[in-house]
Amino acid sequence: MNYKNIKRLRQILRVLAKHGFGYLVDKLNAEQRVLGRLLTSFQPIKKRQFLHMVEPVRLRTALEQLGPTFIKFGQVLSTRPDLLPPEFCREMEKLQDNVPACHFCDMEGQVEAELKRPIGDIFSSFSSGPMAAASLAQVHRARLKDGRRAVVKVQRPGIEQMVENDLEILAFLAAKIEQYVEESRAYNLIGMVRELKKSLARELDFNIEAANAQRFREMFADDPTVYIPQVFLEQSGARVLTMEEIQGIKITDMEALEAAGLDRPTIAVNGANAYLKQIFGKGFFHADPHPGNLFVLKENRVVFLDFGMTGRLHPHIKSQIIKILQGIIHGDMAMMSEAAAALGTTDEHTDFRSLELELSDFVDRNYVTSLKDVRVGENFAQLMNILTGNKVKLAPELFLLARTLMTIEGVGKKLDPDFNLIELLEPYIKQLLRERRSPRKIAQDLMKFLGWAYNFVIALPRDMREIVTKLKKGKLHIEFEHKGLEDLIAELDRVSNRIAFSLIIAALIVGSSIIMHADKGVKILGHPVLGVLGYLLAGFLGLWLAWSIFRSGKL
Repeated sequence: MNYKNIKRLRQILRVLAKHGFGYLVDKLNAEQRVLGRLLTSFQPIKKRQFLHMVEPVRLRTALEQLGPTFIKFGQVLSTRPDLLPPEFCREMEKLQDNVPACHFCDMEGQVEAELKRPIGDIFSSFSSGPMAAASLAQVHRARLKDGRRAVVKVQRPGIEQMVENDLEILAFLAAKIEQYVEESRAYNLIGMVRELKKSLARELDFNIEAANAQRFREMFADDPTVYIPQVFLEQSGARVLTMEEIQGIKITDMEALEAAGLDRPTIAVNGANAYLKQIFGKGFFHADPHPGNLFVLKENRVVFLDFGMTGRLHPHIKSQIIKILQGIIHGDMAMMSEAAAALGTTDEHTDFRSLELELSDFVDRNYVTSLKDVRVGENFAQLMNILTGNKVKLAPELFLLARTLMTIEGVGKKLDPDFNLIELLEPYIKQLLRERRSPRKIAQDLMKFLGWAYNFVIALPRDMREIVTKLKKGKLHIEFEHKGLEDLIAELDRVSNRIAFSLIIAALIVGSSIIMHADKGVKILGHPVLGVLGYLLAGFLGLWLAWSIFRSGKL
């Protein structure tokens, strides 16, 4: 880790300590095990303004203060109720970028460097002040040379390097925490940082967002109820994204919708159908459906904005979700249990007995006689909590889907109190069931299985022969992975170092005593200089050793 990252690490730990999380640093035992003597100990919360805050709020404010990488990390965590308690997830959803706008000259330089042309050759006008500023980018209004209105999303200069440095620090901390804090291993912190790195890499490459927008535009090209803004590819790049400006009404602005004469129940249905088409039709959906990304045009047409965060569903996952929805509707616990277990992966830690009991209780609590009483998003989120609580590992996309379904239902109910998502889902359920039971689908699945079985049978003799050959030659290697021995190894290393240090001190004392007894050589105050220096050095090293033992708290 370089010097700049060490300075940043000190800042991160101090911010955490200031917000009352110094005990995490103490738990990590940073001075001795992780960071050597580069960091001092951290004291608990001191500043009065944080004393009245509950823990989730303090964590949110700490992440906001630490900047874009940590804000994005918090936003990822907000979609993972398997990792954080519900109150933390709700608070992480409130994370905001509290950053000042960049100077116009910096953003102008970024546009020109990315598009390799003077800004005046690209746009007929470009606003100097941003219409929105976030930690990764800011948005400016502009007008193309042909007169069309546009919004230009420009990445902040230097943000890529800042994110890269923070990710390196997070990866370092995650590895050390998993190494020294045993209870953290269940959360797979290293995997979370890896997931964050992929997410930020996608978000920092505007070409990916442009491709997502183009894909959605093609998906809804013939749909009069949905509109996707056009991307101006000639004026876009990896750090600059130029799109058509939309002048619509925010989907949750009820007064403006009423004033414009728009029909709220129709808007709710149009928006929900658009999402269901994405999720269960294409398996590719807009995964950031907060009201700021949804607008309405005339004729109740719904507009989607911001395509940086998307989710993908494998056909197998879609099929299991449909079975779960069927189970919820019909109160079929066996169907739901089978489908729920198939959504994720299980291991020796999965408690199948507890899972079955909780699913049975879930069905009893949510059994309804009318489809109008079914809350799809809420039920699906509860189901995710049951699965993760019983150590079933789920793909991150499922948590994005649960949040998306809850948001769709929430916005739909706000637009129309009689809105019912399960009724809109019925055609998709029937269609997927027809596809799954069709002769063509059965034949395709059978051919896939036969192909897999054929390859397995063909390869088996060769693999067995290779194993036996290696065994005969004594070249068969078996790898073992030890877990939980890191602390023992570190402790043995520390003990051996102290013993060696003590032997050096003892040798200095013995050697100095011999020199003093010989009474030869250069003297000072009647004593041999080498003997005196040996005693002084031995005394200094002895005090140093005693102090290090005292600081470790293990006398």
